Amino acid sequence: MDAPAEQPILRALLAGLEAPERAAELARLEAASLLPVARHHRLTPLLSVMVGDRLTGAFAEACRQDRTVTATRNLLLGQVAEECLAALARRRIDGVLLKGLAYEPFLYDRPGCRPTGDIDILVRDEHRRAACETLADAGFEPKAAAPGFDEPDYHEIGWSRGPISVDLHLGLAPRARCSIDYGAVWASLREVPFGAARAFLLAPDQAAVFHTLHMAIDHFDVPALYLVDLARLLPAAADTSAAAATARRWRCERGLATALALAADFLPAWAARQEARPVAPRARRVVAGFGGLAPLPRAEQLRRKVSHIDTPGAALRYLAVQARRNVREIVETKVLHRSPPERLNRSLNLKMVSKK
Repeated sequence: MDAPAEQPILRALLAGLEAPERAAELARLEAASLLPVARHHRLTPLLSVMVGDRLTGAFAEACRQDRTVTATRNLLLGQVAEECLAALARRRIDGVLLKGLAYEPFLYDRPGCRPTGDIDILVRDEHRRAACETLADAGFEPKAAAPGFDEPDYHEIGWSRGPISVDLHLGLAPRARCSIDYGAVWASLREVPFGAARAFLLAPDQAAVFHTLHMAIDHFDVPALYLVDLARLLPAAADTSAAAATARRWRCERGLATALALAADFLPAWAARQEARPVAPRARRVVAGFGGLAPLPRAEQLRRKVSHIDTPGAALRYLAVQARRNVREIVETKVLHRSPPERLNRSLNLKMVSKK
């Protein structure tokens, strides 16, 4: 793929984050060019935190404003997450914080620097029904975020209450895609305080593999902030080797390998602390096309998705399951006209009432 026109600007932004003394070079670029790229890649709050004193003019002010918005939004999400975790704990359900709300306090330790759009909580699959009841009792309502969300083996269920969304994870990825060892996941959790509630975090190697799985599921059309996250999740070569061993056991090596290639290419200071790794053609293609603002064409999305499943058998299983779920989604919504609460009621024998 050809490199997008915005890629040099993105590299300049990331260089400023890796080496703050280079942030002054951003002043030579027009704010009108910098800001759309920085916001698309969700970097403005972090730039304000890390190198704000070296930024100037309209771009600096926009970064400060975005950090304020992020801090306010994350505070609200954190309060609701605390409420959900406490409610789950009252039912003796352990809640694992994933992604954004786990990253800002425990990976960055700076308020308002890491934007997140929703709350991600993992629970054991055997607690699916009880966890759904907990969210329903708290005023949340399920949403049809993806085909098959109401099926017994689906790995996450989206919920909403007003402007707040909660992704209730019953697994870290679609089950047909890889072979995650959930016994190891639950055995190696770290307990942390989260406000007045308690939460759990994935072990570092598992958190990194989950992060790269999420990138692969989104066909690597993700904000560059994810590369910064990955560099913090794997600060040293030994950490990366541990994650690679976990990815090998879980049969999701390809996603990790491409994510590492992306981070190494766009974050050279981080790469200098890592061991050199071979870069497969599929990863080179992703690296070459990374950083643009235009949506990724559907054909390229499918190509990346399939090529980053480790084995042909797993790819065929995944495509077959998704095709079946897509057909069922059409039947449920277009023919039977069932709402998400109705569908989850039928699946889990709940007694939610739709608010619509």
